[in-house]
Amino acid sequence: MDIDRRIEIAILVKYYGNLLTNKQREIINMYVDNNLSFHEVSIELNISRQAVKDALDKAVSTMENYENKLKFIARDNKIKDVLNELDEKTKTKILAFLEGN
Repeated sequence: MDIDRRIEIAILVKYYGNLLTNKQREIINMYVDNNLSFHEVSIELNISRQAVKDALDKAVSTMENYENKLKFIARDNKIKDVLNELDEKTKTKILAFLEGN
């Protein structure tokens, strides 16, 4: 898996990771965050390499389905794009408002 795909998965986890099972989150954490191979994860969890791949694929598919329906990541990216077009004073005021200050 290339670095861009790992980043995409990490972003999905940020938004939708709490909707996965504990085991799926653990496998994703080991594979994406700790950069372990399927083999290394399988040894660590005492499961087959195929089980690791299947769990990862299912977790990613689940999170992608959530994003396709809820579009939280797309919405946040749109907001960031709009904010980047604003002048600094306006941007600071909006960010302060969104943060509750």
